Amino acid sequence: MKKFKKLSKLKILAITAVLSLSSCEQDIVNEVITSEDLSSGKLLEKYFQGDLVTVEDIGNGEFLYNSDIILTEEMLSDEPPHFDPKRAPSLDSDQKLALYGSVRKWPNNTVIYKLGNLNSNLRAKLTEAFNRWSSKTNIKFKKHTNESYYVTIYESTSVCSGCGSASFGVRGTRGVIRLGYKASTSLIAHEIGHTLGFVHEQTRSDRDNYVKIQWQNIKSGKEGNFRKSRSAKLLTDQFDIKSIMMYHAYGFSKNRKPTITLLNGDVYRGAQKTISPLDIAGTNKAYPGETNVDICDGVNPWKSGQSYRAGDKVTYRGSLYELQGNLRWNNLGRCGN
Repeated sequence: MKKFKKLSKLKILAITAVLSLSSCEQDIVNEVITSEDLSSGKLLEKYFQGDLVTVEDIGNGEFLYNSDIILTEEMLSDEPPHFDPKRAPSLDSDQKLALYGSVRKWPNNTVIYKLGNLNSNLRAKLTEAFNRWSSKTNIKFKKHTNESYYVTIYESTSVCSGCGSASFGVRGTRGVIRLGYKASTSLIAHEIGHTLGFVHEQTRSDRDNYVKIQWQNIKSGKEGNFRKSRSAKLLTDQFDIKSIMMYHAYGFSKNRKPTITLLNGDVYRGAQKTISPLDIAGTNKAYPGETNVDICDGVNPWKSGQSYRAGDKVTYRGSLYELQGNLRWNNLGRCGN
């Protein structure tokens, strides 16, 4: 596992996204209602990346966050994190697999994958979903050979026929993407987004400037899916209702009425037909291409006695650090890279 210890950590990222309404809006509403029938785990409140979130215990040390993001018990805590704003980065930063609060991004911008049981239609859709990401962003996909980390993609009855779930970031050999047998290409692309470390667009901290959550229409127990995240890094400077990562207007509705609308109350249309322009920009910011610029250029060294806030970057003992939203120093790499 020595090789895996070198993987970089990635805070949760909000790019831009939407599970779209098709021309047959009624079918989508029915699918949303059907998907809820599979929820059976106990709902718990835990701290994730410094945010208090609702998760569903699905067993084997796994928890569903926002109903399709698979977290592990190592990522969660019963208590909020405590942080000394004057503490040096190296005192609580390392590359351990089980480091609390860490979400690791794919090294070399490359998702390593294994294929489990998939029907022929899902295999074709998966190939197209790969292409949607790789043709427009710096993300690449490689079938597993001897790497010590990978995600296994397979057909599963633990999700509804048109649904999916995905582990969050790189999880060694334990990463999974679970797909219902009728999952669409867009749904698969959405789940790949979670594996890359992206959360749902409607949880952006600035979402109330763009959309309105219709709390009265949300099914009981699913309100946590619509909580804003304090710790998600905004990779784009504006909300994108056409992103691949956002809920559609009727997500988790209890009464066939929209759970998210525009500010004027109108139901939005379109989205998730492909990776949006803002998805592309956000992904390439999180997974930049090759550059000759030193990552530490322009960043001041950590200063003893100075207080730091989430998002601040410093250099310390030859490495670049950024203070995560959960108030932990995130090692971004060695200076000179």
